[in-house]
Amino acid sequence: MKHVNIFLIIALLKFFPAFSQDTSKFELLTSIQTDADFFTTDNQSNIYVVKANVLTKFDKTGKLLYKYSDKNFGNISFVDASNMLKILVFYRNYLLCIFLDNTLSLNGEPISFDKTGFLQAQLICSSHNNGLWIYDQQNLELVRVGQSLERTQQTGNLAALLSINLHPDYLIEYDNKVYLNNPETGILIFDIYGTYYKTIPVKNIKQFQPFGNQVYYNTGNEMKAYNLQTADESQFEMPLREFKNFRLEMGILTLQTTEGIQLYTAAK
Repeated sequence: MKHVNIFLIIALLKFFPAFSQDTSKFELLTSIQTDADFFTTDNQSNIYVVKANVLTKFDKTGKLLYKYSDKNFGNISFVDASNMLKILVFYRNYLLCIFLDNTLSLNGEPISFDKTGFLQAQLICSSHNNGLWIYDQQNLELVRVGQSLERTQQTGNLAALLSINLHPDYLIEYDNKVYLNNPETGILIFDIYGTYYKTIPVKNIKQFQPFGNQVYYNTGNEMKAYNLQTADESQFEMPLREFKNFRLEMGILTLQTTEGIQLYTAAK
């Protein structure tokens, strides 16, 4: 994995020289005209666009590859494509998740969280070794379950442990850390055993993406990065003044706008 990280660090430096005003460094690869509630990407820069109960997969050239929809479960709340062969799709209103393969075909049986003791599973994400992290609103804690849905780690009541009000809205595991966004206080970070590590004190952010020792996030229409080791914060120029969300994978910057999805690379 280290050689991949080095490549992506170089890509990030090409994309985001600090405080640059030169947007000519970006080259538009393609635009996807699509109405999206939100999107995510996998590590090959494939794009997964969600609108209501429909999940659509595009490749990095903008070609439509596959679609998936199931009206029985209502609207899609979250998609985790960190494992592109086992894509997690969460339906919060039904306390249920499914898994899809790389062609957006069902991969395994759905999981009903209310039947496994999680009556208020508000957030979930994929974890290493085919596990899952669950934010259980009932007990205000993070719980990790293994492939057979057995509990392997849990944090206990985080509101009591950290003496904070807890209303998280985003959960992801990356590089042996678990990130839980609590808009009122910042991004809470835990190790893979559920031990609290630190809080990144950035409040009311819209979206973030951890990478290496940095956590990239947008506030309004600005891109910033927080260095986990030094606590330094940097700000970056973007190719668009207005965008909703972003992702960076394999040297491709993907932005969601009101018109759809745009993909950029570093200008040659």
